[in-house]
Amino acid sequence: MTCLYTDFMKVLIVFNHPAPYKVRLFNELAKHFDLEVIFERKKAKNRPDSFYNCNEYNFKYTIINKCIFGEENSFSSELKNILKRRHQEFDLIIMNGYSKIAELKAIKYLNKKHIPYTLLINGGVIKKENSLKRKYKAKYISSAANYLSPCEEADEYLLYYGADKNKISHYVYSTLYDSDIIAKPLTKEEKEAERRAFNLPNGDLYIAASQFIKRKNNEQLIKLFKQIKGTLLLVGEGKEKANYEKIIIENNITNVIIRPFEKRENLFKIMSLCDGFITLSKEDIYGHTTNEALAMGLPVLSSDKVIGSTHLIKDGVNGFVVKLNDEKDIIDKINKLKECSSLEAIKTAKENTIEMMAETTIKCIKDLMK
Repeated sequence: MTCLYTDFMKVLIVFNHPAPYKVRLFNELAKHFDLEVIFERKKAKNRPDSFYNCNEYNFKYTIINKCIFGEENSFSSELKNILKRRHQEFDLIIMNGYSKIAELKAIKYLNKKHIPYTLLINGGVIKKENSLKRKYKAKYISSAANYLSPCEEADEYLLYYGADKNKISHYVYSTLYDSDIIAKPLTKEEKEAERRAFNLPNGDLYIAASQFIKRKNNEQLIKLFKQIKGTLLLVGEGKEKANYEKIIIENNITNVIIRPFEKRENLFKIMSLCDGFITLSKEDIYGHTTNEALAMGLPVLSSDKVIGSTHLIKDGVNGFVVKLNDEKDIIDKINKLKECSSLEAIKTAKENTIEMMAETTIKCIKDLMK
């Protein structure tokens, strides 16, 4: 594959797998830099093949896909060997990860040879851990020459592990192009007229779209809907599906509908026909569904464990942020969710697009190279 931008600064980015929103960003960056990307894996284990079908690669790239295990891990030394052979070719090396074995090997080599690199994070969750593990993580995080972070909420993670605050730059983080965002929210009448095509009920309709796994905490959400007027549309796939169905039957919950994974276009359309989006996740290092729901004109109710939500949601304006242990407040805020502004939701999404992500990332990279 021949790069069209050979007169530009040469930038190398290392990323785990070719997630479509990252590929979109890289396509934009390749218009401004001689960009090359190394993907450690062909796909994440917990992602269906269809997740990657829309990818178009307008940049040079390599997919290693050796010695992979778990959801996203790899213990291959190929990444380290590539850097060993070729690090001098690049003006800037960006590591978008430090926790996989292949990444640790690569960073260890870069540190040993005093080769500077930038650490780009998508977010971060501070967890309880023993002092040895914390020291080990701090060793790799604090060794970066500088950092790219999506928001101040994510900065706390970097600072916890020894990053220098003065070396942190911010970029917008998004999965959406500006053209993906609806121009205006649908009226109640428009929603109800179009719901028939998707076999959706009338009345208050809320949506939660996620993987069906423990961390997403849909079990708590399903049980809470026994006390809520309106219907919950639970969209996704995963090993917890049978458990959700059991909870619904055992608790005689009649206002929760489970629907399978939807393609991006269909999911966005279904979102636009709902009245609010809910995520009670126990942990998300960022959480893109918050911005995607806002882009469809939906106020969002989110747990305070979703980094993206704490960054994007303004309480009572475009949604609410709640604590998982206060179920009375969660129920109260779900009932008030329709009072929040759909226009403010769209406005927030307009400020957090792939175009903005590219613009801010390009600026960060150019500032780093000055």
